[in-house]
Amino acid sequence: EASAQQLCVLAAWHYNRQIIALMGLVGAYGVPFLISEDSGNATVLLAYMSLINAGILIIAFRKYWKGLFSTAFWLSWLIFSWWMIFGYERESHFATGLLFNTVFFLLFYGTILAYKLLKKEAYRWTDIALLLANSFIFFGFGYGMLNDHSAGEQFLGLFAVANAAVHFGVGNLIRRDKLADRNLFYFVIGLVLVFI
Repeated sequence: EASAQQLCVLAAWHYNRQIIALMGLVGAYGVPFLISEDSGNATVLLAYMSLINAGILIIAFRKYWKGLFSTAFWLSWLIFSWWMIFGYERESHFATGLLFNTVFFLLFYGTILAYKLLKKEAYRWTDIALLLANSFIFFGFGYGMLNDHSAGEQFLGLFAVANAAVHFGVGNLIRRDKLADRNLFYFVIGLVLVFI
């Protein structure tokens, strides 16, 4: 399975075709479900998805394939949501859920910002939608897991402040280094205020 995915990535890179990468992405996400035999090992599935996402996002960024990024974004959060609804168990999956919720959030947040900052791309409503979706999906799952856990309930306020701190750090970096136009700065600072 790994060699097939590697061949797909190499072919997409060599022929400069996003459609080949999209087929490889769908195949990469489908393989664990086809061969899992209901083993229920969430850590392995989510770690596998994180590795796939890291590779896909590097390719999407290097080749400037935003469709590939968007597909990885929505498929990842859809699979994570499915697992949270039907497979998550508080006692055995609390740490795993928080860890991979954070990993997905940071991977996608970093990639979205990299498009804006490094590619000097104009700011559009689709970017706002992805940033908002990423931030609120992460916050919603994190808040739900903490609220559902006896020890986690006391950290709900800290979790919201930590979210605000991440956005504040990004906003400060944008302003200090003049990395983007003021609209992106104001948007990120708006997220700080929302989470505070």
